[in-house]
Amino acid sequence: MGISILLADDHNLFAVGIKRILDFIPGCELVGSVQNGREVILFLESNQKVDVLVLDLHMPVMDGMQLLPHLSRKFPDMKTMILSGHHTKGTLEACKNLGAKGFVGKDSCFEIFREALEVIAAGGEYFQPVSITKNIYNGHWNCLYQKLRSEYGLSDRETEIIKMMLNQSENKEIAQQLNLSPLTVKTHRKNIYKKLHVHNISGLLGLIKEHPGL
Repeated sequence: MGISILLADDHNLFAVGIKRILDFIPGCELVGSVQNGREVILFLESNQKVDVLVLDLHMPVMDGMQLLPHLSRKFPDMKTMILSGHHTKGTLEACKNLGAKGFVGKDSCFEIFREALEVIAAGGEYFQPVSITKNIYNGHWNCLYQKLRSEYGLSDRETEIIKMMLNQSENKEIAQQLNLSPLTVKTHRKNIYKKLHVHNISGLLGLIKEHPGL
């Protein structure tokens, strides 16, 4: 059987993105998209079948946190998955106590979103630990640095300097943190640009965007 989903989020651009993501999850059907908690209640009162409600917390009229108690009283069988940019331990625990079956950060990857949706639809719970998001982010960049080093023959020092460049550190800051002279850092940057076939930091960022497989 398919999974019927109601999306509640007042950010139109984000909602469009979720709709497209759902197209890539076999068996998922988006049966409605609303912009606040009151619209969720009206939709559910129309007796339309919904397996999972994907709910943002910050919405006008009635936000997600205000809606959860109403759902527990009026629609106790509703499986609600919170999808929020405010991914903190306190918020996660509050939503869990109010009856949500899952919580996923808006900066999560596709695989986590899909897994959470499928687990909740099957009757389970999926609360993404707050630390997971940071680990995924750091893991992505560490993988990027390793691939840049391998692909372009960068040294350990050059790789270290690239990390600091992408964190918007200037030559003087890099020199101080690595105990080098500014002239040495400048030489390293020149060699990095030469190896990567770019001319500046904008070129480096462009290289990363144009080659997502790095």
